[in-house]
Amino acid sequence: MTLRHLVVLVALVMVAAMAVSCAKKPPVTEPTEELPVLVEEETVEEEPVVIEEEPEVPEIPPETYGYRVQIGAFLSQQNAEMFAAAARGRFTEKVYVQYIEPYHKVRIGDLLSRGDAEMLKAKALQLGYPGSFIVESMVTPF
Repeated sequence: MTLRHLVVLVALVMVAAMAVSCAKKPPVTEPTEELPVLVEEETVEEEPVVIEEEPEVPEIPPETYGYRVQIGAFLSQQNAEMFAAAARGRFTEKVYVQYIEPYHKVRIGDLLSRGDAEMLKAKALQLGYPGSFIVESMVTPF
């Protein structure tokens, strides 16, 4: 039972109690002689109600602002795809081909910090991708 259900239930009980208290009651007549009344009391043990709240899980956006390292740009999509295929064999990071008119840009990584992007750029330069540079981009870090 969620908190919302509990609030609705309490509101309904309060409305019912108000309706009963406002209802027209028959007049009370005085008894002529008082008779003893025997009432058997029944004890009922109620189970305690445990309300378990679901833990809040932060929503992870599918994309967020971050960094990638651009290692090439081509007018031909075919050349960009061949270059990206070769890069996939050399990098453990994801390799993307993004078309931003008029070029098909080959970019690597899904980085949230500039420092991580700097390290990936250094790796790209070391692996023989001269002119590699960092770009701000929408990334999918998870």
